[in-house]
Amino acid sequence: MQQPLSSVPTLISQRAESHPGATILRIKDRGIWKMVSWAQLDGKVREIGSALLAADFARGDVVAMVSETRPEAVYADLAILGCGAASVAIDPDDDPERVCHLLSSSGSRLAFVENEEQLDKLLSIRNRCPALSRIVVFDMKGLRDFSDETCVGLADFMATGGGHDWGAAIRTIEADQPAVIQFPRGGLAMGRTLTHGDLMHMIGTARARVPLQTQDERLAVLRLADITERVWGLYLALETGCISNYPEGPDTVLENLQESQPTVLGADATVWDSLYRLATARAKVATHAQRVLYGWALRAGRAGGPMARLADLLILRAVRREFGLKRLRLAYVGGTSVDTAALDWARSLGISIQRVDDPAAGSGAVDERYQALMQNAYA
Repeated sequence: MQQPLSSVPTLISQRAESHPGATILRIKDRGIWKMVSWAQLDGKVREIGSALLAADFARGDVVAMVSETRPEAVYADLAILGCGAASVAIDPDDDPERVCHLLSSSGSRLAFVENEEQLDKLLSIRNRCPALSRIVVFDMKGLRDFSDETCVGLADFMATGGGHDWGAAIRTIEADQPAVIQFPRGGLAMGRTLTHGDLMHMIGTARARVPLQTQDERLAVLRLADITERVWGLYLALETGCISNYPEGPDTVLENLQESQPTVLGADATVWDSLYRLATARAKVATHAQRVLYGWALRAGRAGGPMARLADLLILRAVRREFGLKRLRLAYVGGTSVDTAALDWARSLGISIQRVDDPAAGSGAVDERYQALMQNAYA
């Protein structure tokens, strides 16, 4: 008999046992999409989590991450939750002063950083973060000759974690245990704590409102510092079996969007504004006839009815394919409003963009607890 899904790490462990070979992540690496199964995901999380346990991280501790969207950040976040500590995701674009505030006010003892650039940022403020005692680097490129006893590469850190019972660790997780510390966007306000029970409640309500399905696919375009990506993106995808595709980097998102043609896109206003601006720019350099047909198709798409179906058949379907939206059936944003022009463009293509932080949007019941959690998360 399976234990109840009391936490996201518990979910991963159970899925790795019941569906070990099923794909749950795809990673674009050096031009090739590589598949990650439930068993492989569980293995990575266990390795990092065991290293955290070996370093005496448990309930009451806090671990930070400063990274772009990449699979190592996912593995680290899930390992932090599994060992019992609380996770703080920090936007890599944040300046040193804000990073210092997030690290010091949360009491982070360890920080995972993406690369040399983020390591340099933390080293410049380390003496102002008294709890911070260790830094683990995902990508050691450019750091061959770097030596600091408090800094280590991810591979070397993972090698320290033998001999710990990961299953026993995740079984001790309790609903009221801190899981995530979420900071408001910008400024130096204090963070808000989400427990494992809070996360599971948000995920359950989110699934009732947004009908994700097993084998749906999404492109992970937001960072874990954004609660939309963490809960409505990563955690909800894990719970439903939706496959998460990870781009090569922030500069390849539009290219990877076109390649992956996801069925689900959880983004922010910036992504939709970029798509709209790109479409507008391409229309300006098209022939006069093409511009006329494109304008007619957008107007017909907004109007609906038989002409919209004709416009979709002749033009709009090709436009969606060109921008990676051919298979898209669910689109959502959180915390920000999409520009009216970009919103109208998406509607013309037959795409409705839902606001996940709007209780009136979508379907499914929304209780007071969920509303309060969402309001705090997006504050």
